[in-house]
Amino acid sequence: MADSDTLRKRRYRHHMAGDHGLCIPGRCKALDVPAVDIGPESKAAAELWAALTADGDLTPLMKPLAVEACRIVGRLDRLDRQLDGHDWLRFHANEDQTEVTVYIDKALSEAREQATALKGIVAELVKGLPSSKKPQDKKGGGVLADLAAKRAARGGTPAG
Repeated sequence: MADSDTLRKRRYRHHMAGDHGLCIPGRCKALDVPAVDIGPESKAAAELWAALTADGDLTPLMKPLAVEACRIVGRLDRLDRQLDGHDWLRFHANEDQTEVTVYIDKALSEAREQATALKGIVAELVKGLPSSKKPQDKKGGGVLADLAAKRAARGGTPAG
């Protein structure tokens, strides 16, 4: 359904004032290009940023969380390449061929720490989404949801 003339004018006024909250993704160039640095070049980080900003649902409080989530995804990509034996530290030796020993220590534990941080940020981002956009559990919530439903059917008392 086409937008009304009033909505189009309102959207245009907001756009010209620098507020792109009403802009349509794909039509407004301000929404297409991230205005922030999302970290090291990573395809996964760029895809995450595009997915998070596609609907324009990010509030000003959610934007820093989204940026940090993208940065962590980029770090995880880099750590994964290091753990696979690729993308190790590169350097050029001097003419005197000085021997340099480089130790990359605890890459796996750092990757786990970053993954835990990403999990927390994603949970916070999901909390901030409108209820219609929140992911739903395909299994129906599992055992805890079933117990909560039974308790609610009994009247909410723990003893029954």
